[in-house]
Amino acid sequence: EDAPSDIVIDLHTTTANMGITIIITEGDALMSAAAAYVLHKCKTEYGYDNVYCMLLPATKRLDRTHLPSCGGHDFTIEVGPTPQGVLRHDIVEQTQAALHSLLEFLHRGNTELLGAQQQQSSDATTNILKWLREIYPEGGVPCYRSAPALHDGQALHGKIGWPSDPENPNFPAWMVHKSVQDRDFEPLRTGDPLFVALDGTTIPYDGSYGEDALLMFVNEGGYYYASSGTGLGVAVKSTFDLETGRLREND
Repeated sequence: EDAPSDIVIDLHTTTANMGITIIITEGDALMSAAAAYVLHKCKTEYGYDNVYCMLLPATKRLDRTHLPSCGGHDFTIEVGPTPQGVLRHDIVEQTQAALHSLLEFLHRGNTELLGAQQQQSSDATTNILKWLREIYPEGGVPCYRSAPALHDGQALHGKIGWPSDPENPNFPAWMVHKSVQDRDFEPLRTGDPLFVALDGTTIPYDGSYGEDALLMFVNEGGYYYASSGTGLGVAVKSTFDLETGRLREND
């Protein structure tokens, strides 16, 4: 089935300290080049250090549940931390930086392709792609992906869950430990404090995702809800190919 729109851009916020996180689907060559462009522009032109890319597993478009699946290509800009329902100037500026970079990429690409068509050129390689090859000379773009789930019912995303309050399934019975709070994309080692029970007992990381684990969406408000899958996301550091959008073999 044809998508009703060529590209859908989802502007998203998170309560977690995810910085500027670009989310695309594996295997989408156009959005992979766009993500590489946005990563570079946000870091060099806008001066942000907290810029990341997350690669979602390739699935059929009609099987995806997120908003951008309405388009032939999907691109999500997720920025945080910010409380739900609150406007923060710095978060708005970071979102604008990523959005403007993406629109600039699309405009440049369309302009160059149109020019090549008008000149009846046989060279389908745009100047913007040539420029990206210089920025990423080895052809790989750093990214993160979700760790494989350890339990049934979480087919796409690995999480470290917490128990819910016995009287409210949408509220955790444990708190995220203060030493973990705001440390998205930073390593957590086996035995490190992870949660705190309401009686003050510390619950350490048990090594279920390896000796070291990278957490993401730490204390994300949306993950308080049982319907979203409660807990902390677990990331794996990876690399995708600039021109195909596929994960590199060793990743």
